[in-house]
Amino acid sequence: MKKKILAVLLGIVLCWGIFVAAEGFRLIGSTDPGKNPVLDMGSTQIQDELAQYSSLGFSQTYHLSDDDSFVYGEFRVLGIRISRWES
Repeated sequence: MKKKILAVLLGIVLCWGIFVAAEGFRLIGSTDPGKNPVLDMGSTQIQDELAQYSSLGFSQTYHLSDDDSFVYGEFRVLGIRISRWES
């Protein structure tokens, strides 16, 4: 019974890891503040400052200038910054 539970948990973690990796490849480097994760669990939009999207264990943040142009972006997994890019 314990092996089945461990196998199920390992499968869930593996699927989540594949999902986060696929989203990372899709979102990292994007300069379009409207590009959000497939499963958007919540977003924060602050005009002329920030566009932040949250999903299952990761987030995508776009920092904007006063005229809504892209300045830099961040991709975080479980609160740890994985990538940061600038225009």
